[in-house]
Amino acid sequence: MLIRRTISLKWFLKIEGWNLLFFIAYGSAIYVLNLYHFFEDFTFQISATGFLGTAVAILLGFRNNSAYERFWEARKAWGDLTNASRYFASQVMTYIRPPQGQDQEAPNVADVHRKILFRHLAFVNALRLQLLNNSRWEELKPWLPDDEFQKLEKAVNKATQLNHLQAQHLRDLHEAGWITSQWYVTALMETIKEAYRCQGISERIKNTPLLRQYSFFTKLFVWLFVLLLPLGLVQHLGWQMLPVYIALATVFTTTERIGNRTEDPFDNKMEDIPLNAICRTIEIDLLQQLGEDSVPPPLKPQDGILM
Repeated sequence: MLIRRTISLKWFLKIEGWNLLFFIAYGSAIYVLNLYHFFEDFTFQISATGFLGTAVAILLGFRNNSAYERFWEARKAWGDLTNASRYFASQVMTYIRPPQGQDQEAPNVADVHRKILFRHLAFVNALRLQLLNNSRWEELKPWLPDDEFQKLEKAVNKATQLNHLQAQHLRDLHEAGWITSQWYVTALMETIKEAYRCQGISERIKNTPLLRQYSFFTKLFVWLFVLLLPLGLVQHLGWQMLPVYIALATVFTTTERIGNRTEDPFDNKMEDIPLNAICRTIEIDLLQQLGEDSVPPPLKPQDGILM
């Protein structure tokens, strides 16, 4: 995700550099052809270009609003998952205690808490890897026992299976007397349900692209406007058409490209949801709630980009 208030020239040229070169070449070609009276018998009212530009701008606004809504819904889902993770850690530390008659300070109490919260961290990171189409599943090894990691290798949706293992573990703890109240079980399962909800929202956004007809026709009409624009300007502005054309064409194509790059917030682009940083935040919070001494630092932006 871009953090800096200003956009670097490097980022702009990366997404718009080739278009900018095309506008310079195309606008110059139209101007030269006009000098040789190529358009002498071709009248193209500038007002017609203006009407087309207005229609394209409305279409761009609708498309980009839809793309931003997808981005913001994804960010809210991961914000909800962060809050649910913190709440889940507090629930685990509070509700899950040794059965009556056992030493309340038994060392295995901390082991049970750690196993559950480490599994939750594995779930969060598994979801991150799935959304980014990243298959580095060895990143989950530090959070899971060997038997659970081996079982996970066969799962298609690893995040789902980890949450399922979590629910089964909570059931076993309740039956063993570690969770005394049915209300505690219900509260814990509601948090598991919230994690599933956030996962479902993220997967829906990832697997359901913005309607292709919107993207296709928006881009088509933008480029139709861009190609017709100098024909309407050159006969009225002469050589001054070139900077005006480059500026207007760049505005429209850059706006279209921003919408295109925003519509999929889980594509591991520099503008996307910073999943790595969010997962690190969850990791820090849960480890500190566990009372762990070794806690990693938060991820920092690099060149104004937080991944």
